[in-house]
Amino acid sequence: MKKQFFLWMILVLGCSVVWTQPNHAQGRKRHSRTLNVDVFKNLKVGQWLQIDGIPQKTGIVMAHKVKFKTGDFQNDDWEVFGEPHAIDHAKKEFRILNLKIKATKDTEYETKDRKSWFVTFKDLKPGMLVEAEGTYLKDGTFIATQIEDKTKREADNRGTVQLFGKVEAFNARNKMIRIMGVNFKITSQTKVKSAIK
Repeated sequence: MKKQFFLWMILVLGCSVVWTQPNHAQGRKRHSRTLNVDVFKNLKVGQWLQIDGIPQKTGIVMAHKVKFKTGDFQNDDWEVFGEPHAIDHAKKEFRILNLKIKATKDTEYETKDRKSWFVTFKDLKPGMLVEAEGTYLKDGTFIATQIEDKTKREADNRGTVQLFGKVEAFNARNKMIRIMGVNFKITSQTKVKSAIK
C-alpha cells in the first residue's frame, strides 16, 4: 500500500512538472522578444516617431522610450516637451534643448492647472514644463500653434524631453536617431513600442 502511494505521488509531481514547464518557457520567450526588438529594422527617414529621454551634457539624449506612430499626421502635428530656456519675450522665442521654438500672434496658450495663469507668451518663465505643438521648418525653427503649461501635471518628468515628429536621419551602427536636430541614443534599456504590424 505504501509502495502504491509512493508511486502515485511521483506520478502526480511528475505531471505537475510537465504541465508547468511550458508556461515558464513561454514566459522567457515573450521576455526575450521584448528585449530583442530592433528599433532600426523598420525605421525609415520621414517616419513619425514619439521619443523621449534624458539629455546629456554632450547634447545627446539617452532614449528611454520609442513609439512608432501611424496615422494621417499633418505638418502642424509636431510636438516638443521639456523645460524652456533662453526665453526672449520680445521676439516670442525660447528653446528646449537647442531647438528654437517661436510663437506667433496666432499661438494659443493652455493650462489644465486652475492655479496657473498662462494666457500669453509673457507668462512663460524658466523652470516651467511646457509642450509645444506646431510645425518644424527646414531651417530648424519650430513654429508653435499651441503652447501648454504642464509644470504640475508632468512634474515627475522634469529633466526629460519628449519629441514627436519625423525621423531626419539615423545610424543603425551607432544606434542614433535624429529628430528636429536632436540626436537620441538607443540603448539596451530603451523601451520600444510599435503600431506597425
